[in-house]
Amino acid sequence: MQVATVLQPRIVATFPHDETHFTQGLEWRDGRLLETAGGYGVSGLFEKKRANGAVLRRFDLPREVFAEGLTRIDDRLFVLTWRERIAFVFSPDFQLQRSFRYDGEGWGLTNDGAQLIMSDGSARLSFRDPETFAIVRRVDVRDGDAPVEWLNELEYARGWVLANVWQTDRIAMIDPRNGRVRAWLDLSALPARLQGSRRLIPREDVLNGIAYDPGSGHLYVTGKRWPQLFEIAIDWPALPPDAP
Repeated sequence: MQVATVLQPRIVATFPHDETHFTQGLEWRDGRLLETAGGYGVSGLFEKKRANGAVLRRFDLPREVFAEGLTRIDDRLFVLTWRERIAFVFSPDFQLQRSFRYDGEGWGLTNDGAQLIMSDGSARLSFRDPETFAIVRRVDVRDGDAPVEWLNELEYARGWVLANVWQTDRIAMIDPRNGRVRAWLDLSALPARLQGSRRLIPREDVLNGIAYDPGSGHLYVTGKRWPQLFEIAIDWPALPPDAP
């Protein structure tokens, strides 16, 4: 049974988005819109101009990897891969610095300023040391007593972990201390606002991509091969007192 509050975001603005990019990770940092796009042979890391979606910088990943989540901590960009079990580390100007190996699949990635937070498509988040990529702790994500499976792209904002749930039009607001979903962002109105040259493929071209702008308090959201990027505003709830 769902027990979390449902929030209705407000659309503030709409921007063009490359409808060939299978969005996996999205990041807004210091006025820079960063994105990873997945797909074998077409995966890449991109810096884009928000106003028109123009690519300002790119790094094409090896053809044999499928790019997934993205986050920046300090002066390092971390990029996951889906089934290749490799995390790449880049400088802010997209110079490859090193890589890490990990077990399982890579889906979403964010950070709380000290630790990386990673999803693998299950209902579990792993917190990792950015120096070694070793797992520090894990939390199981639940809405009431029900596990929330298919956690995908992640974003950390105002103490919350925000998570796309694969193949749904909603974002979970998760308390990272205990994995409890305290609220849901209902984005079911967005697909009807899309205007592009191609029809979306059901169950593939789904909502995915969350970036937080601390300056405005707004979120940028999009989807896999969506022709638009949306800027949305929400009434941010406060984190409740910590509880087991």
